[in-house]
Amino acid sequence: MAPWWALLACTRGPPLAGGGVEAPAPTQGEVVRFLALGDAGEGNDPQRRVATAMRQWCQDKADERGPGCHFVAYLGDNFYPEGVTGPDDPQWQAKWAQVYQGLDLPFYAILGNHDHGDPPLDRLRAAAQLQGPADLPGWVMPGPWYAFDAGPARFLALDTTAVMMGWEHEDQAAWVAAELAAAGDRPVVVLAHHAFKSNGQHGNAGEYEGSAWIPYASGGRIRDLYDDVLCDRADLVLSGHEHSRQWMQPVCGMELVVSGAGAKNSPLVGRGSPTLFEEDRERGFAWLELTAEGLAGEIVDEHGRLDFRREIAWR
Repeated sequence: MAPWWALLACTRGPPLAGGGVEAPAPTQGEVVRFLALGDAGEGNDPQRRVATAMRQWCQDKADERGPGCHFVAYLGDNFYPEGVTGPDDPQWQAKWAQVYQGLDLPFYAILGNHDHGDPPLDRLRAAAQLQGPADLPGWVMPGPWYAFDAGPARFLALDTTAVMMGWEHEDQAAWVAAELAAAGDRPVVVLAHHAFKSNGQHGNAGEYEGSAWIPYASGGRIRDLYDDVLCDRADLVLSGHEHSRQWMQPVCGMELVVSGAGAKNSPLVGRGSPTLFEEDRERGFAWLELTAEGLAGEIVDEHGRLDFRREIAWR
């Protein structure tokens, strides 16, 4: 029998339509504030505690410049264990709408590996999230990868599972390069499920699971997207996949935040990537504020406690 990674090489699935489209802007103001978390699709008590802390954080951050939060960046693995089957799947209610009721924010969502099924080979399940939930407002995923403006920044929302598997990865990389070129001097924020650098169990792109030699699963294509396209051009990358919270040392001019503890934790194991902050015991989220001058970011736990804060000026 062929090894599992050889089977992946033969599995392409139908292409997902709508890549590279524009999503509506969540705000037109000069200041944009938002929450970022991933790997949250469990519908469990920890996810609900995180949601409660998110609501309170947004209330407390409101001031004369505007609301405390304008939207949520939802960083993939939105529905465990294998995505949704369609717009009427009851998981939309149990693992998203009911959990975040009262937050009243649009969720700019991207696809994680579990959103493509388990193993991630069912692209029809990924396509089901592009349709959105039946009769439930607030879900924003107009395509498998898309862009939008918010405050001073340009946001690029990626499907890194498709990159990893070799599904339209060249088209997506070309679109990212064109978006970066068109952004000019504007700060660029990237939403990507798979991390570039991480001290978690998955680790660094190109060496996922500590195995650089395994085709597909090592994330070589994802590493190449970061190295060849995003490095020295994107300003902030927000990712999940790891069920921990990490703020890495900047790499090739990019701030790297891992916020994948929306509903559960996995231990940090150490992959040799320097961090400014890392924690694997509590669930939680990141809160970010962008202005024309720079970025302020905070990492918060499920009990609403501030664990880490960082401020930078745009280069």
